[in-house]
Amino acid sequence: MCKLHFIRKLSYIQGQYHSKKIREYFYYIDHEGQLFLHDTRIYNFTTCFKDQRFLSFFFRNIRPNETQRYTKQFPFISVCGNELNFISCEDRPIVFTSFDGDTDSWFVNWSNTKSPFIAGDLCMLENGRLYHSSAVGGYGLVRSQVADQLFPLFDFDSNGEPVSFRYKGRTIELNGNVKKLINT
Repeated sequence: MCKLHFIRKLSYIQGQYHSKKIREYFYYIDHEGQLFLHDTRIYNFTTCFKDQRFLSFFFRNIRPNETQRYTKQFPFISVCGNELNFISCEDRPIVFTSFDGDTDSWFVNWSNTKSPFIAGDLCMLENGRLYHSSAVGGYGLVRSQVADQLFPLFDFDSNGEPVSFRYKGRTIELNGNVKKLINT
């Protein structure tokens, strides 16, 4: 409820001009990695963007918002020529939506964009969410359905903490790098 109340108070118009040269758009990324126009009333599969060329371009150009505009509400941007695409997200801007074990890589946010998989960089939090290192924002969220498929490959200590991951016949110790980023 608080989030919806806050969102309604934002003052922007999709496609508005800033400095007469820069056009601004506003987007939202959910925990499944789906991309929506921020002011979409209902976020579901039918209202998200699906064109893989657009998604690949959009997600290749994501970076932290250092524009001094909307930085609290939209901490990330994707630059496209004379357009600034401001991004808010439910959790992380990068969501690993599927895994390709043949190439040791993730697919990013339903696009054709791939990101390298490093087994030691996996990080499972107490809430069950799984994260992995990412070039954008330091780490990204692993989509729940993919995390469920990977869960049986984790080894846990006596306290229930994941300590290693079994992958391609090897047991790889989790390095804790992502957990350090999350806790800072």
